[in-house]
Amino acid sequence: MERRRLGDSELEVSALALGTWAMGATVETWGCVDDGESIASIQEALDCGINLIDTAPIYGLGHSEEIVGKAIQGRRDEVLLATKCGLLFPKSENELPPRCLAPESILRECEASLRRLRTEYIDLYQCHWPDPDVPVRETMGALTALLEQGKIRALGVSNFGIEEIASAREFGPICASQPAFSILQPRAAQDLIPYCIEHDMGVLPYSPLAKGLLTGKFDEDSKLEGVRTRDPEFIGARYRRNLSLVASLKEIAQRYDKTVAQLAINWTANHPGVTAPIVGAKRPSQVIENAGGVGWTLTDEDRARIDELVRDT
Repeated sequence: MERRRLGDSELEVSALALGTWAMGATVETWGCVDDGESIASIQEALDCGINLIDTAPIYGLGHSEEIVGKAIQGRRDEVLLATKCGLLFPKSENELPPRCLAPESILRECEASLRRLRTEYIDLYQCHWPDPDVPVRETMGALTALLEQGKIRALGVSNFGIEEIASAREFGPICASQPAFSILQPRAAQDLIPYCIEHDMGVLPYSPLAKGLLTGKFDEDSKLEGVRTRDPEFIGARYRRNLSLVASLKEIAQRYDKTVAQLAINWTANHPGVTAPIVGAKRPSQVIENAGGVGWTLTDEDRARIDELVRDT
């Protein structure tokens, strides 16, 4: 699989990354997930040439990191591990994860992630969400200390706006940004991605399949569960419009002998400025299908047609 430089770092990442949120999630979030299938999916990703595995402590309260750690035993040299800090475990089921990018908290989180991942270093360490209550100078001080200690190799941010990234970059090297970005959610192309291009930062879009909506596996009669029941893209008239868009995308995908999921991944992966979309999977078969989303190119005419369809949706 094609390799791409991640911003101005030394990391060479595959054109597709594996996301592991579902592997650590509860049944209420992503439905039933089997740990054996999760481990097999990670190993299948490595076999397909995917080297960037993205996880976070909050995914299953450490469980996703533990699964990744098990799956890569004996294959650490094939993997670039990306995890995150800044979301603490909630104290009750009804509490949202508190944001915390205080230095002492970051240092504790990093040590815990290293243990769960069974590794001596993390390749890409990312702030999961901004924390307005902690001065960015203090946050970056802790992160640059981890860089100097060799516990992490590169720094990134997730869900940060341009001003927040610019503030962080004043105090240390930020090589990558992780925004939501897909055919259905293209806003990052207006400002964030151009900013990253200008400042030689990598872009690792998450949710390129829009929580599965762009897989073509849903219709008006589908029984929705977990996070999809709360997503506006899956509700009412908006959901019906999205299903109509997916039907049109299927027609384009068929011309390339691809699935609509592969089309959606390709659209994201080949957008100017994008380094590698992060695509989740719960089974090896999904990894194999996702891998078919890279290694080929949409024509300019079809990209324009997709953009037109989105504008009309």
